[in-house]
Amino acid sequence: MRARQASRALGRVFDEALRPLGLQLSQLPLLCAAAMAGEGGAPIAALARGLVIDPTTLTRNIRPLERAGLLHVARSPHDRRTRLVVLTRSGERTLERAFPSWQRAVKEANRTFGEARIREVRAQLGGIVTAVGGFVGADGGRAGD
Repeated sequence: MRARQASRALGRVFDEALRPLGLQLSQLPLLCAAAMAGEGGAPIAALARGLVIDPTTLTRNIRPLERAGLLHVARSPHDRRTRLVVLTRSGERTLERAFPSWQRAVKEANRTFGEARIREVRAQLGGIVTAVGGFVGADGGRAGD
């Protein structure tokens, strides 16, 4: 219960910063993961594992980003059963515009909750994400954190 409460408190800071771009915090890791996959895209199943999310929920989360033109879903040329998620040029530009907003939100979260506390929580959460096979950044935080 505390993890969800903390998530909502932090999420408000980031959602507020991303709102002018038409993004929500929950969408940013998906855009980042698609960007990391490169021009060939990433299979939905692989993204779901890395983002530690159910494939059905991930598909539902992809739809608004696809409608907005930020992501494109295509069949794999190697296996027609596999759907690939590809970041579009518009998605790339949106990520570039989101970065300064993200940085401001990180500073705000550090000011509000304490930089040491945020660093400690990120490290601990990174350990949990690693344990379940999710994407983790170089500093131990989740990729996209």
